[in-house]
Amino acid sequence: MGFCTSVAIRKILDVVKENGSSENVLMSPLSINMMLNMVASGSRGKTLEQFMAFLGAKGTDDFNDKSSVMMSLLASETAASSSNETETVKPPVLPKPTATFDTKPYWAQPLERLMYSSKEIPEMKEQPPQFSLANALWVDNHFPLIPSFKEITQSIYKAQVKNVDLITQAQQVKDEINSWVENETKGLIKDLLSPDVTLGPPLCLVNALYFKGAWEHAFDASATRDRDFHLLNGETTKVPFMISQDVYRSFASFDDYKVLKLPYQRGHQCTDKQFSMYFFLPHRRDGLQDMMEKFNSDTTMLQPNRFHLREVKLSHLRIPKLKFSYYVDAKELLQDRGLTLPFDPFGADFTDMVNGFLVYIDCMLHKSCIEVNEEGTEAAAVTFSGMLSGAARVYKPPPPRPSFVADHPFMFMVVEEFSELVVFTGAVLNPN
Repeated sequence: MGFCTSVAIRKILDVVKENGSSENVLMSPLSINMMLNMVASGSRGKTLEQFMAFLGAKGTDDFNDKSSVMMSLLASETAASSSNETETVKPPVLPKPTATFDTKPYWAQPLERLMYSSKEIPEMKEQPPQFSLANALWVDNHFPLIPSFKEITQSIYKAQVKNVDLITQAQQVKDEINSWVENETKGLIKDLLSPDVTLGPPLCLVNALYFKGAWEHAFDASATRDRDFHLLNGETTKVPFMISQDVYRSFASFDDYKVLKLPYQRGHQCTDKQFSMYFFLPHRRDGLQDMMEKFNSDTTMLQPNRFHLREVKLSHLRIPKLKFSYYVDAKELLQDRGLTLPFDPFGADFTDMVNGFLVYIDCMLHKSCIEVNEEGTEAAAVTFSGMLSGAARVYKPPPPRPSFVADHPFMFMVVEEFSELVVFTGAVLNPN
């Protein structure tokens, strides 16, 4: 899953451990990893060695090769976006359910079952996923990039390189960065750089990520109902839940938590990409911390091929609608995990990046947002770096008639299946 996913898992655990915390967490390991790979490719000496140790890379070429895999997610998006209209397609063929018999007449069955029982899926409009990943550099006129680094940023990272004056026109550059971020995230992230953020030479680097996917099996919006969500402090709150009954979904149950996968539509143009959202639900209402402790001790547990998912008929499927954003000081987060040299004014070595003296990463910001509703998911993330110069578990088959009712804190991930890249990960402590 990678170092950046481990960082995100640890941050979720830290938030969960805070007494009475009800803060939702969201990060994009893919966005942070892309930024770190880009700046690492301009480092040398002990700084490069520390990057290599933390990112699990063998050298600069390894950073760029892994980033090329990330950028390859854009390949089918270009083709998919060339068509302005969606195409009507036949609904997917679902596994044939096992015959069951209910001796109760329809009028004696629970009202909720009658309201939310699965219906024949109508024909639907094909909605291939939208995915964009953009990089940009604002470079001060007095500190030219090393030619090899400039070539890497433009060829591997497809980055825009803009020459500006970060001394006398810092506010203008800040406004331009904020505008670029808002545009690249389709308006989801605005005013990334607040007034208290100070820009200066030699350069600023920005990465922006946007994702929008429609569920392969959408929820019926008319079935959405307010239900209780149980908080970690023992209180409950009413939140709108997306509800389905008696449906086949990819599912597994382990000793102390369940896993559910909801895939997004692929579209004819995205034959080599498959995005899915995974939900990790503790069996106990207060079991999120214990579950996160396990994931933190062994992130390989989060690899999709370890889940043993299979199509199972779920008696009840309930997931709360989500809409929230999250901001984190990535510099502080990474320093706490041991990545320190890139941020040290006297220890950092970025001599393969820019012509400058004592260049280091002064700040690294990460902001992300997500909305999950009956139709699918829309999410965005931005990572900003301002650089200054100066000073094994055992699988258990799921029980008969399982359910997945996410009415208490849980974790989630948005993953591209073929590359196993984690695009987003987070935890929901309070949907409200």
